[in-house]
Amino acid sequence: MSDGNDSSADDSSRPACPNCGEPIVVVTVTGPLEGVAAPCGCRVPPDVATDSRTE
Repeated sequence: MSDGNDSSADDSSRPACPNCGEPIVVVTVTGPLEGVAAPCGCRVPPDVATDSRTE
C-alpha cells in the first residue's frame, strides 16, 4: 500500500532548477522576486516551478 510519499517517485515531472539542474520539489518565497529551491538550496525566482506547459 502506498501513502503517496514515495521518495523514489519519478523526478522527470518536476521542474529543473535553472542553476544546477536538480529537480525542484518546492520553492520557498523569501521576497517578491526571490525564492529558494529545495532540496538544492539555489536562489531562484518564485515562479520558476510554475507549470507553463499547455495541453
